[in-house]
Amino acid sequence: MCVIAALVPVNPQWAYQYGLWLAVLALAVSGQRPRLGAVDCVALLLCSWVTVTSTWTRDATGTDIAVRAWWTVVLLLLAARHVMTTRRRLLLVAGTLFAGTMWAAVKMISVGDAPDQSVLRQGVPGVGINYTAYSLATGALVGLMLLVLRAGGRTTRFAALLAGPVLVYATVLTGTRAGLIALVLAALYVLFEKALKQAWIAVGIASTFLLVTVPFGRLSQYQPEWLNSVFDRPLDDLSGRLLVWPIAEASFWESPWVGIGAGAFPSTNPYFGIGAHSLVLSLGNDVGVIGIAMFAALIGLVLRDAAPAAGRPNRLLAGTLIVVWTPIWLSGHWEISPVAWLVLALWSRLPVALAERQRPGRHRRLDLIAPHVLHVGTAASPLTRNRSRALVG
Repeated sequence: MCVIAALVPVNPQWAYQYGLWLAVLALAVSGQRPRLGAVDCVALLLCSWVTVTSTWTRDATGTDIAVRAWWTVVLLLLAARHVMTTRRRLLLVAGTLFAGTMWAAVKMISVGDAPDQSVLRQGVPGVGINYTAYSLATGALVGLMLLVLRAGGRTTRFAALLAGPVLVYATVLTGTRAGLIALVLAALYVLFEKALKQAWIAVGIASTFLLVTVPFGRLSQYQPEWLNSVFDRPLDDLSGRLLVWPIAEASFWESPWVGIGAGAFPSTNPYFGIGAHSLVLSLGNDVGVIGIAMFAALIGLVLRDAAPAAGRPNRLLAGTLIVVWTPIWLSGHWEISPVAWLVLALWSRLPVALAERQRPGRHRRLDLIAPHVLHVGTAASPLTRNRSRALVG
């Protein structure tokens, strides 16, 4: 799992080519029998539903590719959750994933290419710029998790802090608006989350509202010209999204319950043959309302397993996950990203890491008070009294 975690932020194709077999291998060599939880069952159910859509798809080739990608990321989720049964293992996977995002950032800064010379947009050669930007923003999220969990010693945590500006700078170079907005929102959330105890619930409700209303609304009538001065990019149609969303919406209403088949929309899209660039519209076209409900249930179960009610660290990380991914879900493709599914596995295992971090301190306090408790509240045994008399004599 550490190998795949280090590779996927740099290039997702490595995961799609080898991730399926590495996940199966991780399950096989773990020496433990898989125990499926609610998250695992819903993920498998969603993946099975994706496979079923191949019976009515409009693009058999596109659906075959999508089905393999879905099975890859779902098995990565299952394998990661199965392996990360201790704090040490979770931090090891999280650390290698964070190192992978740093590798992508350094590689992009040093050898990145700018396909559009009129706009400063750099990326990792051979990898979509948006994917790299989303991975970098998510890497910053994983870095925050390592700090909250107090991973390693002070040197390790200081290195994670120093890596933050590198990830931010690399994200700026990509010129991807969603990635930059995600980082800004994450910083604001971390600063002000403490003021509202249930902030993670508020951002969850706001995220759901935006994901549904923006692509299905009439955003094409509103021109966000103020963003043009911030990002120095032409925004008359949000890079084609304002043209694609109405077409994706019309396609969705043709088969709202079951969709038109996983991965089938790009072949029917007259605008450049690209995807819907919206989580709700992408899932709606691929797997319909039934699939959307399954995906929403999966995210809800992950947040439940992260146990936001258990304490502020849990609430902070759960809310920041929602905040970072909302602009990405709103305008990009992140639903079958290997990085995203590994992060879902990490967040679903947060209680393991937090519980083990608190346990040593509690044991030390008990060790300190135990002698006094035994002396005051427990009668000494005859053997103890005899030893005490011998020492006094």
